[in-house]
Amino acid sequence: GAAARARVEAARAEVASCLGIPPASIYFTAGASEANNAVLMGLLEQAGGQGRLVTSNVEHPSVSEPADRLEKAGMKVTRLPVNAEGLLDPGDVVEAAGEDTVLVSLIWANNETGVLQPVEEIAQALKACGKRVHVDATQAIGKYPVDLARVPVDYLSCSAHKLNGPKGSGCLVAREGAPLHPLIRGGPQERRVRGGTENVA
Repeated sequence: GAAARARVEAARAEVASCLGIPPASIYFTAGASEANNAVLMGLLEQAGGQGRLVTSNVEHPSVSEPADRLEKAGMKVTRLPVNAEGLLDPGDVVEAAGEDTVLVSLIWANNETGVLQPVEEIAQALKACGKRVHVDATQAIGKYPVDLARVPVDYLSCSAHKLNGPKGSGCLVAREGAPLHPLIRGGPQERRVRGGTENVA
């Protein structure tokens, strides 16, 4: 058990080094879909289903479907369109993130078109407004430099199998101070953020 724990913590440190963040910001999951759901569905506990979620109309289903559920639960959801090249206008994102916005959730690299959204620019602008930002970076990591030391997102999701890691594993990045509410309860693993025995592989 101690040996397995050491391997998990070594993996956590390696992922953290790749992304430019402290190991304590890494929470292992069963993949990016779980991580996306944990962040979005956590809004029900964090904000009581109140406020606004800003996202785009080109998100992965693991973001768009939880957004639909949040909307049915009473949360306002703004889905921004992209232009003919599949890109979001950073100005439109900032404008949409009004006072009632509790989270902006965007895909970094589109899983169907390969389009890279201007996440760095958007995150910097939203940080200046005091808004929390989540990015699904599943298709970006390993193909595009992702350095969270200079990109001020609060949450980031990724999956191992997109860069030749084991299927069924991934992680959620949550910076210090970014609220987290367990999606899977029932154990002390991952500092009580994700119950269940860790996938050591």
